[in-house]
Amino acid sequence: MKRLTSAGIPIKIFAVLACLALLLLMIPMLNAARFDVPALDDYSNGLPTYQAWTRTGSLGSVLKAAWDRVYDLYFGWQGTFSAIFLFTLNPMIFGEQYYQIGPWLILAMLLIGNFSLIFAIFGKLFGAPKAECCVIASIWSILCTQFLPRASQGIYWYTGAVYYTFFFGLSALAFAILLRFLLRKNREHGTGTLIAASVLFLVIGGGNLVTGLTTATILISLEIFLLLQKHTDRKLLLIPVFCYLVSFGLNVAAPGNANRQTFFAQPGLLQSVFLSFREAGLSLGKWFTLPVWTLILALVPILWRIAVYTEIRFEFPVLVTIYSTCLTGVMFYPPIYAMTEQSLSQLGRITNIIFFGMLFLAIFNIFYWIGWLVQKKSLPERWFPAARKNRYSVVLLLSVMIVFGFGMTRIKWFDTTSISAYRSYRSGQMGHYGYTYKQRLKILKDPEVKDAVLKRFPYRPYILFYHELSEYPEENTPVAAWYGKNSVIAK
Repeated sequence: MKRLTSAGIPIKIFAVLACLALLLLMIPMLNAARFDVPALDDYSNGLPTYQAWTRTGSLGSVLKAAWDRVYDLYFGWQGTFSAIFLFTLNPMIFGEQYYQIGPWLILAMLLIGNFSLIFAIFGKLFGAPKAECCVIASIWSILCTQFLPRASQGIYWYTGAVYYTFFFGLSALAFAILLRFLLRKNREHGTGTLIAASVLFLVIGGGNLVTGLTTATILISLEIFLLLQKHTDRKLLLIPVFCYLVSFGLNVAAPGNANRQTFFAQPGLLQSVFLSFREAGLSLGKWFTLPVWTLILALVPILWRIAVYTEIRFEFPVLVTIYSTCLTGVMFYPPIYAMTEQSLSQLGRITNIIFFGMLFLAIFNIFYWIGWLVQKKSLPERWFPAARKNRYSVVLLLSVMIVFGFGMTRIKWFDTTSISAYRSYRSGQMGHYGYTYKQRLKILKDPEVKDAVLKRFPYRPYILFYHELSEYPEENTPVAAWYGKNSVIAK
């Protein structure tokens, strides 16, 4: 029995398998991008830059139109100036066929952010080898891309995905760069990394408020920690902190925010705090299903091995957990304060990034508690004999696969992103979806048609479909303006 439990796959091979699994799961998702179509704010936000491009063919004119859009919305609707700028640069302004580039950009930013952050924290800070970092980053990314609350809003709808998922990845990348600056060797100046982090935080400060408030909380906490530790870089850290707070302050202070707020019922400050923590608890039970927990706990031998060999002390597990709980509440606070918790069920693009953050916090807290138990000698080496030999137990891997498979039968497994994409493609739904859109374009681009009547989508792939055009022309004004029609309706 001892020989069986100590046998295993070399960690490097296991890392390759984990990365390969992630890449294979990306294939149906990226294939689905071929059938992706624009919706809602894609038209209204992209209209000024589209008109500038079609009128002049000049990138300078496009950028000016983007700036004008930022200015108008900043004073009239919302302060997220960085995000608005990206809204206006929708790939479809250069042609509808380029809309499918959006999911590639979103997934690339998410994966770059995830891998960068894991390598910075577990690799640079805790000294984990690259193989272990690859396993953690791959499994976290698999969970993010497969079990997110709503893939259509978080990956395939350009405006919503750029606003939230893209900025989440950007924030993860910024913190990874900042951490590398703080952990640089004595002879390294790190000027380039400090500047890069500061620029990224300037951009992030003008993004969505969920990422914004969370980033502000972590940055301020980090500055306080360095001050208490009398770290030599405590003054230099003030540069990216200042850059971020200025940017985030401009975002929050925008006159347009007050105008927008009049359209939503708003709970009080203290009530919003209570509702945020309540929603965090409910979401933990809803999102962290048996398959999700199985993949997270599959990392335990990897996390144990990192904890055994790191020089970092794990002295405050309770404080880390309390801080993580508060950080989760911080993530829920902006949407609840702005629009109440009832709105969250319709805003998958927001809950997606909260889910991403909660996944990371769950992994890190498990790691920290393992480290504490290891250093208190309550978690002996004999518990993970294969990991001690730099291997991943075959017995444990088979157990994980069995429990994961069973767990998938207890949830709507067909709604997981890659499975849903594959099923929709094989059933022909995606083909019909794309065909209907092409038929619409023929009508919309026909100069003889002034009042366009479009066919509704008969098939609506779960991961792609977000919103249908209205039967009322006044609700489709941006689409009509885009194609120069008097009116557009869908029947």
